[in-house]
Amino acid sequence: MKKTVKKNPDFSTHTQAKVLISAVLIIFSLLVLIIYVYRGNPYFKSSVGHHKKLNEANHSLETIKQKTYQAHKEATKSAITIPPSYGRTVYVPILTYHYIGNNPNPADKARDYLSVPPDKFDEQMSYLSKNGYNAITLDTLDAGLMGKTTLPPKPVVLTFDDGYIDFYLNAFPILKKYRFHAVSFIPTGLMNQGFYLSWAQIKEMDRSGLISFEAHSVNHPNLTDLTPDQVKYQITESKKALEAQLGKPVNFFAYPYGASNEQIWQAVKSAGYVGALGTWYGITLSEGNILDWPRIKIPGNITIGDFAKKL
Repeated sequence: MKKTVKKNPDFSTHTQAKVLISAVLIIFSLLVLIIYVYRGNPYFKSSVGHHKKLNEANHSLETIKQKTYQAHKEATKSAITIPPSYGRTVYVPILTYHYIGNNPNPADKARDYLSVPPDKFDEQMSYLSKNGYNAITLDTLDAGLMGKTTLPPKPVVLTFDDGYIDFYLNAFPILKKYRFHAVSFIPTGLMNQGFYLSWAQIKEMDRSGLISFEAHSVNHPNLTDLTPDQVKYQITESKKALEAQLGKPVNFFAYPYGASNEQIWQAVKSAGYVGALGTWYGITLSEGNILDWPRIKIPGNITIGDFAKKL
């Protein structure tokens, strides 16, 4: 007698559910495996990012430096100590520039912030000239603070950090056009290479009588990250190098990234500087804060109206 097998009416549905669950588990496992391999396997990551890395390798050293600018900016916020203000006091805006040129890579937001196009810079200098501002040196400012001379009406100090070659190519002609004095802070160990000034250009501008060159360390480190001996080297050797090249005293220092503290101020004083400049905002310049005077940053996208408000 043929045996009849009775079908379970729930067999088809049950089996389908098991298959579906298994498929979901397999897909999930594959996703986990892909994520693990992508994030954890250096070979895979390097293969995926190969084209990107090749492009990055073609970027200049300066572009890479400016891509890290915001990180340095955040990192040094806690490293900036603001000194008390007391004693003789004057109220003078010290403006800070970095690049005077168009940003070659608009996607680089840090560089974009630091780059003032030449036409905008000309517009700003024209505004200062037409409105009776007098661009002075830091030595004149110090003499005025100490009562050794009378400052001119509406004094302003124009400072340029890092010694980039576009200062010579773009800023210097405009400063000559308006007969404005300016101060260029030089990291001495970086000159004569890449996108930096040459010593021949520095000496040419120095001979013009319009540009004074002051120290900005040897190779632009964050001084608060260094040992006391390393700090001393950066502060003293940059002063010696500039004085040897130009044959005149170097009286002022600008802190890379604006980072300093009381120990660093004392190192600057011991090295024979008259004063130093930071990057914190203000126009109150006094005997008390002369080792870390405030400045006003001029960003690349500023309007002439906002520029006027900073003075």
